[in-house]
Amino acid sequence: MINSRHAQIRISEEELAALLDPVPLSTERARAVAAGVDTWFKYRILFLLSVAVSYASKLIFFPELAVGNFEPGGEAETLTRYLQYRAGFVVLISAVYLYSYLKDWHFEQVSLVCLGVGVTALLLDYFNAYVYLSQTPSQWVAGLIALRFMSVFCLLMNAMSARHAPPMPRRLWS
Repeated sequence: MINSRHAQIRISEEELAALLDPVPLSTERARAVAAGVDTWFKYRILFLLSVAVSYASKLIFFPELAVGNFEPGGEAETLTRYLQYRAGFVVLISAVYLYSYLKDWHFEQVSLVCLGVGVTALLLDYFNAYVYLSQTPSQWVAGLIALRFMSVFCLLMNAMSARHAPPMPRRLWS
């Protein structure tokens, strides 16, 4: 017979944490939510990256397709050059944003700056490019403008929740 007075029960720290934890965290998403991490962050980053790559690729390699939706008159070459400069600018800003996210290099400040740049670029494009939009633009143009608004919204959400970005080391695919 075992004397119950002197019997000791030993449990590990993991077992104690599991006993004290009110909700078992079985999934990675649940653990991230409990830690205060914005679980949609990486999806917004991937969306922004895909928009930037597709936008820049079209403007760098196929500028005549982009200019085809506009009626620039005698300024077609100027508009083409403007759109290609914009594509280079998008690549540069996207690279800085992505580097800042992956390396946690002043990400809160960089995300605010990129939000400001995105809003400013959208407003400047209204005055520099969209004024030349043809009277009957294709449906793609409306979709691209909506895509730009969604991108600015994602930048806003990322800037607002920059403190809740996934912990380091960050990767795009996991």
